Amino acid sequence: MSFKPPKGWEPESDTLFIHANGTRIERRLYRDKKGWFLIPTELDQEVVYFDPTPEGRDKAFAAFTEGLLAKTIEKKAHRAESMAKARRGRKPKEIPEDPSEETAEEGGPEEAPGTDKDENS
Repeated sequence: MSFKPPKGWEPESDTLFIHANGTRIERRLYRDKKGWFLIPTELDQEVVYFDPTPEGRDKAFAAFTEGLLAKTIEKKAHRAESMAKARRGRKPKEIPEDPSEETAEEGGPEEAPGTDKDENS
């Protein structure tokens, strides 16, 4: 290995580096695209693509150092908060009453005249 990763990163191979927090930078094929990928530990975060060159690898390390993953977490949190506020301002949906539920509450469907159980017993 000729490349020395920044502090906090452990090289597993020439194409895989793992940070102390579990974040990975790996050169691989991902979603039909070959390149360096910054792979966060959180499954709901997006994987970030960089060119499959030494410069792309360096850019991936720089992006991590600049807090790119932390920024995406903040954006998602802000977006979720905005959506929650918008939902709170809406009227709740009214659920239409089901007529079949009304008859069930009242003792079920009416029986035909002359079929009273007491008469036939």
